[in-house]
Amino acid sequence: MEDSSTTSLDIRSEKCSNDANDLMRLPWERKIDEEFVKEEKSRNRNTELAERLIPEPELKRLRNVSLRMVERMKVGAAGVTQALVDAIHEKWKDEEVVKLKFEGPSSKNMRRTHEILESRTGGLVIWRSGSSVVLYRGMTYKLDCVKSYSKHVQGDAGASGSYQEDSPESIKVKRLNGAAESSRVLSEKEQMDLSELDLLLHELGPRFIDWSGREPVPVDADLLPAVVPGFKTPFRLLPYGTRQALRDKEMTYLRRTARLVPPHFALGMLERSARSCDGHGKVMGKSAIAKIAIKRGVPNTSNERMAEELKILTGGTLVSRNKEFIVFYRGNDFLPPGVSSILIEAERSTALQQDEEEQARQRAATLIDPKAKASKRPLVAGTLAETIAATSRWGTQPNSAEMEKMMRDAAVARHASMVDSLQRKLAIAKSKIGKAEKALQKVLQNQEPESLPTDLETLTDEERFLFRRIGLSMKPYLLLGRREIFDGTIENMHLHWKYRELVKIIVERKTFSQVKHIAVSLEAESGGVLVSVDKTTKGYAIIVYRGKNYRSPLAFRPRNLLTKRQALARSIELQRREALKHHIMELEENLEKLKQELEEMVTANNNGGEALASRTDAAASDCNDDEDEETVRDNLDFYVLIGTHSDSSC
Repeated sequence: MEDSSTTSLDIRSEKCSNDANDLMRLPWERKIDEEFVKEEKSRNRNTELAERLIPEPELKRLRNVSLRMVERMKVGAAGVTQALVDAIHEKWKDEEVVKLKFEGPSSKNMRRTHEILESRTGGLVIWRSGSSVVLYRGMTYKLDCVKSYSKHVQGDAGASGSYQEDSPESIKVKRLNGAAESSRVLSEKEQMDLSELDLLLHELGPRFIDWSGREPVPVDADLLPAVVPGFKTPFRLLPYGTRQALRDKEMTYLRRTARLVPPHFALGMLERSARSCDGHGKVMGKSAIAKIAIKRGVPNTSNERMAEELKILTGGTLVSRNKEFIVFYRGNDFLPPGVSSILIEAERSTALQQDEEEQARQRAATLIDPKAKASKRPLVAGTLAETIAATSRWGTQPNSAEMEKMMRDAAVARHASMVDSLQRKLAIAKSKIGKAEKALQKVLQNQEPESLPTDLETLTDEERFLFRRIGLSMKPYLLLGRREIFDGTIENMHLHWKYRELVKIIVERKTFSQVKHIAVSLEAESGGVLVSVDKTTKGYAIIVYRGKNYRSPLAFRPRNLLTKRQALARSIELQRREALKHHIMELEENLEKLKQELEEMVTANNNGGEALASRTDAAASDCNDDEDEETVRDNLDFYVLIGTHSDSSC
């Protein structure tokens, strides 16, 4: 025991001394180790398996042979199919290596294609660059013992398989998918789900032997029977209170779930898309989602037409569709086979019962005596009995004088109600204008306008004429919109004055008095000199001169003016106030007019009843127009906000 402990301590001390010596070595003394590292890095990771199994001289010889090869096999969008595997084996009978060039989707993931190629053919990839691959048949390819062993394995697999046509190919596919899934650790629940799905697909039909995805291998829909006897579109019934269509969140959830679900069918021929309908219904009975993969490399495939035909035949909801997959949801109105059969039987029995009741009703109608209805005779128009019955039911009719009096009373009441309605509208409008005034005062609290300075710089007539002519011919200008004057306007004026002496401001949709007031305010806030106010094709042009003793201020934006947002709020409140004032003016005019008409109606005589009624109808139409205007006024905020989007102010 002591000897073993001493030897272990000696080994550890030697390792520590070696590590210390390595750290103390100079770079040229560590040349051998660096060469070894370079050799390790230079090893091709794409063909690591071939480098481990094949001796290096033999590997170099095979790579040189492949480089001199001119002929190469092109692999299209279908990928590694059984036909390609057979062609590779035929080529291996004459040559050791086969050169392949992949195109289409297979070239996007060459690592996966590399694994599939080695698993399906049994060869080794000795060189790979880009989408080109050199496949070696192996050193023991022509040995008789290997051939006999492979035949023995295939015979055992064929005896144990359920489908005779699947026995050799399904073994290869399962080996491939087992190797692909070896890196992925599945939980027990996921393994159980995959095994159940595999059993379900095994019952539906033969598998797609050229499948290059993960397990389970989907059913080849092109090999299913073209006509299924007794097939009908599934019976569907939407439960009470359930939506027929899916919500956006539900559709998003189903699409994300479908990404992880393996496909159930592989479909290539467009005219054979109806063959998977029977199996489609069986899959929907077990799973809420049915996924169909579209075969690659098959000509004349249209996923749009396939999806439309399957939707008509199965009645499901299309979740997603692209060049690779078609995903269907069974729908909210889907019923399991057991429930649908019970409902169909109940519906059939209900229809039979209704037919029996209708036949019994018809038989009873023929037995009724037609003379039984003669005892209750209807009243004849124009007879005394009919007159007495009508009088007792509806009473006496009013005469013409009473009718005229009733019409006049109704007209007066209608006029009085219109007056009351206008008074209520006027009170509401006045309360609104009071709120608008308060809101405007709240916005204007942040504004403190400057007054005109007493020592204004004066311009001679010649200077004013020259500045006006230069200003009108200037191309750059500032556009003053509905916000009018705010801190950004003064800032832009100072930025213009930084490079030129004049600034031209265009004002649209304003009267001359309003433009003049704006020009004076600009002169006071900016500290410049107003040159002129002219009317142009674009609007009114205000030209302001910066002054002979102009100096750029430290802060371009004055603190005493409103911001851009506050200026927009001020514009909205001003527009609301003006509209309410106009509305109140119209209401007051209509109210005075109706009051005068009401006084005339009260003092009118009985002969003017018809004229009075016509005048009332005209007043009612005016009141209706006022109601329409009131509706427009109530929605004024909406129209004001719409107008802000078309604002072209600075």
